[in-house]
Amino acid sequence: MEKYKDSIKEYAYCFILGPFFMIIEACGEFILPYLNANIIDKGAANGDIPFILQNGLYMLVTALIMLAGGVLGAYFAIKGAAHLAADVREKAFSRIQTFSFANIDAFSTGSLITRITNDVTQIQNFVQTLFRGCFRSPVMLIGAVCMSFSLSPRLAAVICVVIPFLGAAIALIIHTASPRYTRMQASLDGLNNQINETITNERVIKSFVREDYEKEKFARTNDTLMEKSISALELMILLQPVSALAVNVTTLAVVWIAGRQIMIGGMEIGTLTAFITYLTQILTALNFLANIVLQGTRAAASDRRITEIMDAKVDLTDENAARKDLKVERGEIEFRHVSMRYFKKNKEQVLEDISLHIQAGQFVGIVGSTGSGKSTLVSLISRLYDPDKGQVLVDGTDVRDYSLYHLREGAAVVLQKNTLFSGTIAENLRWGNEDASDEEMEWACRIACADSFVKSFPEGYETELEQGGANLSGGQRQRLCIARALLKHPRILILDDSTSAVDTATDAQIRRAFRRELPGVTKLIIAQRISSVMDADQIIVMEGGRIADAGRHEELLKRCVPYQEIYYSQTSEQDGENTFVLGGAE
Repeated sequence: MEKYKDSIKEYAYCFILGPFFMIIEACGEFILPYLNANIIDKGAANGDIPFILQNGLYMLVTALIMLAGGVLGAYFAIKGAAHLAADVREKAFSRIQTFSFANIDAFSTGSLITRITNDVTQIQNFVQTLFRGCFRSPVMLIGAVCMSFSLSPRLAAVICVVIPFLGAAIALIIHTASPRYTRMQASLDGLNNQINETITNERVIKSFVREDYEKEKFARTNDTLMEKSISALELMILLQPVSALAVNVTTLAVVWIAGRQIMIGGMEIGTLTAFITYLTQILTALNFLANIVLQGTRAAASDRRITEIMDAKVDLTDENAARKDLKVERGEIEFRHVSMRYFKKNKEQVLEDISLHIQAGQFVGIVGSTGSGKSTLVSLISRLYDPDKGQVLVDGTDVRDYSLYHLREGAAVVLQKNTLFSGTIAENLRWGNEDASDEEMEWACRIACADSFVKSFPEGYETELEQGGANLSGGQRQRLCIARALLKHPRILILDDSTSAVDTATDAQIRRAFRRELPGVTKLIIAQRISSVMDADQIIVMEGGRIADAGRHEELLKRCVPYQEIYYSQTSEQDGENTFVLGGAE
């Protein structure tokens, strides 16, 4: 409840006025049958027209008051629930923004999407139903029971016999449904994961003609969700027939007993009509309360999933940072006996005993086979992950002693997956610096060799990009991402295989621009192509999570076997095709 307290407090008037108006509506529910019984037994039976008109007017006024109460009660309940859901969704989203990559990996993207959308909606629906019915139904139930006893204690006793049996049946249904709802939400996670993966990789799927396979895979996941949904919802469907059975059996018993009393003059027809109405109200109120509990069961499962997000221990924080005001000034980097694994339960280290020193302003290349730990190594510099052992230092200070903001402002990373957002090219570039001028954007694009193709568009920097930059080529996306990183004016620039889709001539032109325009910036480039790092001040060769060797190109070519293998495999391709092709070209 702690996460809802502020929202409930802010919109307390909704959660007070909603039930208040619903209670007014409920009071009218058991006044109307009483007035109707009077009209039948006292007005119609005696031919008293003024009495009928008077009570008819009372019924009309009561009905209008009920209408106003119902409309206003529903309005405030809906408004309060919607605001509560919006606040919870915003808090959950803000919490996710603090997550490290490890936290996101632990939940999965699809699960987080489900939790922040569907699960919050389940809570919203429950709160809305709760505040519409939690006061209205009890008032209706108690009022109808009291009125039925005032009309006929003997008939009311029949209701008292039926209610426990109906309550037991409802409790059994709810108890059985609860775990099924949890399993249904987990299946929804799986479906969202698959949808997210399929849509994200649609081009790959089409290029490999795997549409039919993906359809079959989706159908299996969808069928699983359908089965889990049916399993949970079929119990909810039982509520209606069980309640109807209780109403019909009780009505039959009441009519049989009341019929005998009417025959001997012990009861009037209007009283019986009113009593049956109260009976229906009692069982309807019970059914509505059962629905509240059933929705609450589903909402409780969703609440647990939201709570898991809010209570998740964030792996990376700067709460204990010793020098939060410290900024990256030079860009010197040092690794001291660093070891790391992605999950604590894994025995295998992704990085093992890494020691490395990079001088400020150096151009450093990092090469190695797939899975050798290159991306993991550079991700530790900006604290996308933390090592299990050892230290990573920037400018002689442990990265954990920086605030995350200042550390990541000083170290710009262009990741393997080039992400652009829907909007204009200028809007995407200003992610690097929201105050960047047109001249600064042109400067960054010139270094990244993006200025030529941007200027070729009729709208230039105001050209609209589709989601993910789908209307650009792979090389164009990479160059815009590099330009965006340059606008941060970082002291450390990390390119994680970020020129793989660029032709070798453009790649070389970008590196020359780095040398010319960014002499004081420490530049780390992960590359598949040796040609991209041949002129580096230092080349680090990764193998199996360790540093196999480090040095300049000529030195490594003489002594480092893994480096030789990569180099000669690529030069043989060059001899055959007159170009490096590893990593692809635009």
